[in-house]
Amino acid sequence: MITRIAGIVAAVVVVALIAGAERTADLSHAVILVASAKFDGSRFEQTVVIAAPMPDGGPGHMGFIVNRPTSVKLGVLFPDEVAPRNVKESVYLGGPSIQRLFALMRSAPGGAPTAIPLMPGVVAVLDEATIDYVIGTMPNEARYFVGMMLWDTNELERQVADGLWEVRRADADIVFPAKAQDLWAALRSPTASAGDERPQQD
Repeated sequence: MITRIAGIVAAVVVVALIAGAERTADLSHAVILVASAKFDGSRFEQTVVIAAPMPDGGPGHMGFIVNRPTSVKLGVLFPDEVAPRNVKESVYLGGPSIQRLFALMRSAPGGAPTAIPLMPGVVAVLDEATIDYVIGTMPNEARYFVGMMLWDTNELERQVADGLWEVRRADADIVFPAKAQDLWAALRSPTASAGDERPQQD
């Protein structure tokens, strides 16, 4: 009996340490964010996000929701252009900020100086000229997003501390999942409570 109780106590301690580590996560580099139950009923419900510090030491963080594919192809968004019709994948909803087209790639296209490395194996293409170049020359080597995620200084830290996001190690394969719709369930912590208090929505 004593051995069994000791085992249970040890398991509880491990879970507590994991939870504490997530809430004090190092956000000075790229991470994967998994929406907790506190986002249920909001536009961020069951989202998975790649988040990274702003480039060049700027304040706050930037990122993209990576598990919100739409049914809309790029050619539909740009019906008067030929090159977008060659993109096979649908466009993703990247977030509520800056509603224009962005791209994520495994590596910078042709060493483009404007591509922003988010983590090893993931670069963000933000400028229109480079995106046009990618669409015209290597259309299916990128994943395209409308909108992005932006956090002010310390905003993401506060959200993590409040338990809105579970933090996971950044992984390029998570950023480019084969089945995006199943990603949240695969990453969700089994110890998370479905009855967590939800934040107020605007």
